[in-house]
Amino acid sequence: MDVDYFVVLSRAVAGKDAAARDKIYGDAHALLRRSRLSREAVAAHTAALEAAIGRIEDQLADDQSERAAEVQEVLSSGGSRAPLFAGIAALAAVVIAAGLGYYIYIATRGEGTGTVARVTTTSPKAARASEDAVVADLSPGTDGGSTGAGLPFALQRQVVFYRTTIVPGSIVIDRDNRFLYLIDANNSARRYGIGIAQECLKGGSFFKVTNKMEWPDWKAADKKDAGSLLASAGQPGSLLGARALLLDKPGLLIHGTNSPKTIGHLVASGCIRLVNDDVEDLYRRVSLDTRVVFVS
Repeated sequence: MDVDYFVVLSRAVAGKDAAARDKIYGDAHALLRRSRLSREAVAAHTAALEAAIGRIEDQLADDQSERAAEVQEVLSSGGSRAPLFAGIAALAAVVIAAGLGYYIYIATRGEGTGTVARVTTTSPKAARASEDAVVADLSPGTDGGSTGAGLPFALQRQVVFYRTTIVPGSIVIDRDNRFLYLIDANNSARRYGIGIAQECLKGGSFFKVTNKMEWPDWKAADKKDAGSLLASAGQPGSLLGARALLLDKPGLLIHGTNSPKTIGHLVASGCIRLVNDDVEDLYRRVSLDTRVVFVS
């Protein structure tokens, strides 16, 4: 059976605030964790679910002001009918939530009934076609902030279900979906939204952390050469942000940024970037020789 998580979740979270949406997303993850699917099938469903959540939160962020105006117009033109509308909305929410559970329950029964549960989702590369233009950085010295509070929900730091054979403590970088995972035990990971430079989209897959730097900055000579990095020379407006993890390949590094709004996009400088609060959190948790795995 096809499960289009984007369609199902869009209906389930319609009209919900952030806390209510988070609960619905959590319930969907819990249903998958309790399913009888194989590891590969759970991973596929989970990836599709995460992609759908990311698309939904992006759309909600873009449409929030427009929807607010429409709601205000409806309420002002029919104030006496507002309680009726509220009752209808509540009933619809119950029906939609039940439908979400039914869809996932039927999908996850596929393995036990001899049928194949298929996932219908847009290819990550296709979904990102409109986002592949390089997003410009703020000017050096301009501090755009340190947090991911203004980013879509999916790109904010959070602990997620992540089944993998990679050793806990390792870093996994998902180039296409713009996520960095710090692998924990018990099939979970700490996930961070990232921006990625064009030259870091390709190349090898297995590296390790060879150096850690606080408030790094480029020497004027060469901003593409990791060997030209200076420690403790930066400031909040630095293009490389608050921290950097250097890998065992020239030019390959994980770092902060002075431009939080570039997270989730292709970027003009550096390599793998996180908002400063996130890169500081990662820096504290990672030691030298940590394994770094790039996936596409």
